[in-house]
Amino acid sequence: RYLLSNLYDFDPQKDAAAADQFQEIDQWILIRAADLVKSCRAWYENYEFHKVYHNVYAFATVDLSSVYLDVLKDRLYCSGANWAVRRSAQTTLYRLLDALVRLLAPIMSFTTEEVWTHMSRPASVHMAVFPEPGELTAGLDETARARAANWDRLMETRGDVLKCLEAARNEKRIGAPLEARVVLTASGDLAALLEQYAADLPALFIVSQVDVKRAAEGFSVSVERAAGQKCERCWRYTTDTGADSRYPTVCGRCGQAVG
Repeated sequence: RYLLSNLYDFDPQKDAAAADQFQEIDQWILIRAADLVKSCRAWYENYEFHKVYHNVYAFATVDLSSVYLDVLKDRLYCSGANWAVRRSAQTTLYRLLDALVRLLAPIMSFTTEEVWTHMSRPASVHMAVFPEPGELTAGLDETARARAANWDRLMETRGDVLKCLEAARNEKRIGAPLEARVVLTASGDLAALLEQYAADLPALFIVSQVDVKRAAEGFSVSVERAAGQKCERCWRYTTDTGADSRYPTVCGRCGQAVG
């Protein structure tokens, strides 16, 4: 339902983003989905249907709902309708939907048939073939898989940050996570990785600001109040809210999106 609802203005023939325009987190989830498809095809061959069900369920609840789709909401809802970052997200959602509905067709026959009709696909899903792993990762080169390992490590850091955010909420230092400024202090390879992806970290953690500091050793997370004013459109706290005189209550990015 979530995938379908965010593809209402997406025509795969006209709006699909080229692979070289995909955001790295989009590449990461597509690679994980391709690995799932490869495993599920093997389990179907061996009549191990329970493994298909359990692993697709885990992918949908953990990789998608708890991580990817949660992170994606800001990009889908607050970007301009035709911005490249939004089309990258929608192209990823379409590839995921197209693969998952065919992968689940033998197990959820009526539900997948209904989804198929809402995708405006011809005939029946039960006349289609199983997805190939390469359909999900079409256009991605080997360096994309290498970069996916970076995101695996970033996801571990995200887990640490979410724990600290929850503690800050319980202590009433912040309300919603978007009220937070997260300060990461790290050393060595982790510090270099966090610096490399500094621009992506606020979206990944669903906070307004993230600062990365280097230390001689160790890793720590601290949570402070975000600087600036709250944008009434995206709810992030920024220092450029009101930069566009036409929209004094929204941030610069949202001003561009609605302008």
